[in-house]
Amino acid sequence: MPADHTPVMELLHASHASAQREAPVRRGDDPACQVVLRAAKADADDGGMDRLTSLALGTAVCASDLTAVLADHKNITTQQLMDELAAARRAQGAGDTAMPDLLLAMRAKDPDQAVELLGNLIAGDHDTFLDLIVEVGGYAATCVSLLAILEISPVEDTLAELAETVQQFFAGKQPPHAEATEQRR
Repeated sequence: MPADHTPVMELLHASHASAQREAPVRRGDDPACQVVLRAAKADADDGGMDRLTSLALGTAVCASDLTAVLADHKNITTQQLMDELAAARRAQGAGDTAMPDLLLAMRAKDPDQAVELLGNLIAGDHDTFLDLIVEVGGYAATCVSLLAILEISPVEDTLAELAETVQQFFAGKQPPHAEATEQRR
């Protein structure tokens, strides 16, 4: 079954809505978690992992693209921004590097490396894998908000560009990372 960009965009919209909410919600009630859990249930019903893998990869493509745009805005490399992200995560007590590693794999334009990383996460702990998808969606939503706050790109425009990027990725075309960066300047 070919991957569909719709669940990725649903996760990004849900993550963005969650980030805008002032009062925290229970994790199970979080719209982003619900998107991921629906994909997990559908995969379990089919005895596969296609939906979750596509959701993880598609969301990582978006987050990676957004990271490049923000790095460009700061006049630093994507690697430098990823190093800052990893340092901030360590300072907050996060011991794993799965999210930065996944985003770097996507920037390297090596989906096989990203799929291998995801495969290792799935084999290790299914809940950690689900949490990673939600975390990447939340990170992407934060980036979308930052682009709007910095007046680089309005939320709606960024989400429309990300939908196109994910469609191209799933169609087997490389996302236009450099072009996206230029368009958002």
